[in-house]
Amino acid sequence: MKKWRPGFLAALWLSVSGVSPAEATGDLIENGGFEEPAREPFLARLSKRDRAFYPGLSDSPASGWAFGGRWEGGKYEVRLSREAHRGKHSVEIHCLKKGRGGIASRPFTLTPGTILKVSFWLKARGAAGGVVRLNFEGTPGDGWEGMDIPGGDYGWKKITKRCVVPVRHSGPEGQRLVIFIYSKTMGSIWIDDVEAETVDVNELAESPSAPALAPPRPEPIPEPSGGPGYRIDTASSLVKIFPDTDYKPASELGKKISISLARNEVEDAQLIVEAPWRDVRVEEIRFSDLKSEAGASLPSECLSWRRVDFVETTFTPPYPVERVGLYPDPLMPPGPFTVKKLSRTPVWISVRTRKDAQPGVYRGVVTVLTRGLSPMEVPIEVTVWDFAVPDRTHLRTLTWFNGFGWFPHHYGFDRRTEEGRRLHEEATRRFWDMLLRHRLGPGGNVASHVWKRHGRYDFSDVDRRLEYLIPRGMNAFIMGSAPNLKRQGKNEYTPEFIARFTEMLKAYGDHLREKGWIDKAYVYTYDEAPRRHWGEVRNIARAIKRAAPELKIIQCLNQPAGVKALSDVIDVFDIYVAQYHKTGVRELQKRGTEVWLAVCCYPMDHPNLFIEYPLIDARMLPLFCWKYKAQGFEYWSPASWGRNVRRGGTGPMWPEVPWDPNTFGRYNGDGYLLYPGPGGVPYPSVRLKALRDGFEDYEYLWLLRALLKEAKNRGLEGGEAAEAERLLSLEGMIAENGTFENSPVRYCDFRSRVAEAIMALRKRAGEKKR
Repeated sequence: MKKWRPGFLAALWLSVSGVSPAEATGDLIENGGFEEPAREPFLARLSKRDRAFYPGLSDSPASGWAFGGRWEGGKYEVRLSREAHRGKHSVEIHCLKKGRGGIASRPFTLTPGTILKVSFWLKARGAAGGVVRLNFEGTPGDGWEGMDIPGGDYGWKKITKRCVVPVRHSGPEGQRLVIFIYSKTMGSIWIDDVEAETVDVNELAESPSAPALAPPRPEPIPEPSGGPGYRIDTASSLVKIFPDTDYKPASELGKKISISLARNEVEDAQLIVEAPWRDVRVEEIRFSDLKSEAGASLPSECLSWRRVDFVETTFTPPYPVERVGLYPDPLMPPGPFTVKKLSRTPVWISVRTRKDAQPGVYRGVVTVLTRGLSPMEVPIEVTVWDFAVPDRTHLRTLTWFNGFGWFPHHYGFDRRTEEGRRLHEEATRRFWDMLLRHRLGPGGNVASHVWKRHGRYDFSDVDRRLEYLIPRGMNAFIMGSAPNLKRQGKNEYTPEFIARFTEMLKAYGDHLREKGWIDKAYVYTYDEAPRRHWGEVRNIARAIKRAAPELKIIQCLNQPAGVKALSDVIDVFDIYVAQYHKTGVRELQKRGTEVWLAVCCYPMDHPNLFIEYPLIDARMLPLFCWKYKAQGFEYWSPASWGRNVRRGGTGPMWPEVPWDPNTFGRYNGDGYLLYPGPGGVPYPSVRLKALRDGFEDYEYLWLLRALLKEAKNRGLEGGEAAEAERLLSLEGMIAENGTFENSPVRYCDFRSRVAEAIMALRKRAGEKKR
């Protein structure tokens, strides 16, 4: 399921031109009542930078406005009209052919974080088959916010929209902004009295019916006498902690950190440092050794921590969210940090157990050391269950990261030099290692290109990569991909290409068989092929099978008719979780077809990996694979950073500048689970941690099933067997229709019951052997 960023989408915009932040008071729109007709060129007088906001536009009949009428195959015209809301004129946008056409304001400048209010009066007649769109733009080409307004027939009505000017891509003078209003309807719309002004957040706070979009702060609370000057709370790793929600009563704060896990596993919890009364400088988080009552020890080296950082969403996405604003996601390296007054910062606590760890309950303390304030100790209790998670994940996992493309440009690696190539290789391996430590294999495109030199295939490069990755846990990789004809602007695969491609695959397959890796190799066909190209997918799949019958062909396709049409030539269907029941693959599984599950921007149903979605979504994804008997999980990209990528390795980079969570379409967090730390060092996200925990929970189910099978072979019946069967069916966790339990408390209870069932069956097996 590879993704490509769509082309520039002109929309309703905010960006900047002649007004400085200091001057950005009052109405920011020139000629918002359209009373002044155009008497001189508008676009020609703009700077080159500002002109970039207006692709496909020309001057309009109103001074200070541009117009574009031929987007999306449409044809619209604009004219000054005497059907005015106020004054003598409005502007009319009339449809000749349905598509999209609209007007754009003169650019202006605002300081990031400013609340902007835009209002205008709208009238519609025969405006059928679409919506009127107000949109804000600020890069250019970066529509971060907007609203759809119904078409139809109505008289003048006022439209008002507020938004927060984003931090991303701001220059020293502020953020350049443009307002765009367009029609996607038939008929005509009239626009008049457009106004844009900044709003004081304090004024908004006095109007409960119009809450401010600026980042809120917790309500102040009184400081108790004799306290340490700050507060500590604790939470599960499945709960997202926000910096700006109100403080709980002191009696409701978590009193200790509790973690349960098997041997050879990593599990997490959160310690939250709250600063209701003053800035708090945290210098260090320190762990004691943990001791059990039996005298066993978990040394402090088994514990580690990272600071949870926040990214700020700035628009309402096309899926329901509870808030627009700060979300926890990046996990920063350990080191001193400051919790600002009236805020909080979570600390991500991780425990890693060895294979030989003794089972039992271990206790110790976590100490928070601050500058100028008293240290605080928090009890930590770690329960180690009497079984081990295997090193290798039984579920095939695959994502797409090969370390090329934008990656060396972001970090400025000059691969023309020996030093640049060394730095690039080291950074790429660090990202691979991070993914594999979280049981997500980077096999999408790490070994899919084989070169032919002097009439022979050269496997040295793919061998070098596979020799590194497979011992570290990569259990699936793509050995070759059939190109996407739509993206290439072609209608068919030529006989010459098919001959070259299948020849390479046969030689590569023979080589992989000799190396012992053929069981992990897949051939990827045309990604998400449209109906008109299903015949070409059949042709190339058949050609592959003729050349190398043992190779497994994987196809990402979610259209039921397409799955049915290709079911006799595809070995593995890669299906979105929410599409599983709709595609008919369940029946194909009964015939031996392999199924993998995936998520991306479509469909937007839960579970998914968007920034705004609960962490239970990520942890549940491997369990959906278990429920639907899928053999693999695929995610299209762990590191598509979009606008956050530096071009040419120059200029400031995150975390020196704010992170833009919207890197693909209008989906926050879609396409990345890692952040680009300085020097080519990856920083994980809390979503990646939750996904890893789900992969490890999948191994619990795998182990329980194996133990149950063994116990049944020995004649075990009754309560223990029945309980194991219920747990393996995920009863109460995932229903047949795909709805699932989203309570972290109930999830943790389910996981504990699985662990207890494993230990009970292991104990039975031990008693039987005696």
